[in-house]
Amino acid sequence: MDCFGETYAQSRAAFRGAAKAAGARCFQYGRDDLLGAEGEALCVDVAVLGRDDAPRAALVISGVHGGEGFAGAAIQTGWLRKHPGATLAEDLRLVLVHGANPWGFSHMLRTTEANIDLNRNFRTAWPAPHNQAYAALAPFLHARDLDAGDDLRAWRDYVDYLDRNGWDIEGRAISGQSQAPEGLYYCGTGPDWANRTFRRILTTHLAGAAWIGFIDFHTGVGDYGEVVHLIFAPQGSEARAQAMAWWGLARDGASGFRARSVPPYEGLLCGAIGQKLPGARIAGSVIEFGTGDAASVFRQDRMERWLRFKGRDAPDQAALRACCRDAASPRNPGWRAFVLREGVQQIDRLLSGLAAWT
Repeated sequence: MDCFGETYAQSRAAFRGAAKAAGARCFQYGRDDLLGAEGEALCVDVAVLGRDDAPRAALVISGVHGGEGFAGAAIQTGWLRKHPGATLAEDLRLVLVHGANPWGFSHMLRTTEANIDLNRNFRTAWPAPHNQAYAALAPFLHARDLDAGDDLRAWRDYVDYLDRNGWDIEGRAISGQSQAPEGLYYCGTGPDWANRTFRRILTTHLAGAAWIGFIDFHTGVGDYGEVVHLIFAPQGSEARAQAMAWWGLARDGASGFRARSVPPYEGLLCGAIGQKLPGARIAGSVIEFGTGDAASVFRQDRMERWLRFKGRDAPDQAALRACCRDAASPRNPGWRAFVLREGVQQIDRLLSGLAAWT
C-alpha cells in the first residue's frame, strides 16, 4: 500500500525509486516559478523502458487531475515493482508520465495553480465559447460555505433541476467552460504550463513511433469498485476497435455517467497525442476507477472549489486537503488493493495488445 503515498513528494519518491530499480531511464520536467504545498520542487517525472527508437510506444499517464494522481501513480509504481529489471520486446518502449499536473498533485486538488482543469485545456482553438449549461448549474455547484445541510439541499435541487430539464445538461456543463475562472471545469484562456510540458514530453519520448497505445488513469467516474473505460476514438474506427479488443470490452464504459452517455468533452489531454504525432496510429483509453455515489462526487466538487476560493485561509487547510485526497483516492484497503490489481492488469493488457497490433 506504500505505492500510494500520503503526499506528492512520497508518491514521487516511490515512483522514481521503482523506476530506477526497474532499470528505467528517468527524466524530470520541473518548474522554476512555483514550489509545492510543502515547499518541495514540482516536476513531471518520466520513466522510459525499452529502446528510444522502438516503433511501438506505450504511454501511461497519471495525475492529470492532481488529487487523482495518488491512485494512477500507485498503479505505475506497482507495475514497476512487479516487473523489476523488465525487458520489453525489441520493438516496444514504455513511457510512464508521473504527475502531469504536479501543482494540483502536491496541493491535493483537481486543477492547476490557475484553477485550470488540465483535461479541458488541450483545445485547438481559443477563446473557448461561453458554456450556457455550466451557467445554469453554477448556482448548485458553487458552495458559499462548508455545511452538510447546504450540501444536501444543493444536491436535491441539482437533481430536481436536471430531472425537469434533462440530464444531458450535466454532460454539456462538465465538458469545459471559459466564463468562470473561479468555477469548476475551467479551461483557461490558452495552453497551461502543464499542457506545454506534456506536449514536449510527447515529442521527446514518443517521436518516431508508428504505433502508440495509451492509458490515462483517473478516478471518480463509475460506482465504487467499478472500472470505466472512456474511449474517445470515433465509432467504427480502427483505434476504437483496437482499444475495445485490448481490454476485452463488449461496449463503451459510459455507465459511469448519469445521462448514460459520455459528455462532449473539449480539450482532452489524450487528444494532444494525435495533434503532436500525426503520423502514428494511436489507440487507447481514459481509465476511471469509481470512488462513490453521485452525491459524494458532487459534494467533493463543491468542497474543492470552496477550498480554492472561499476557504483559502481556513485554519484546517491540511485536514481539508487530506479530505480531497482521500475522496479522489479512498483509503479503504479493499479499494486500494482493487485499484492496484486491476490497474497493473490494464497496463499488461495495453502492452500485449500493442505488441500484436499490425
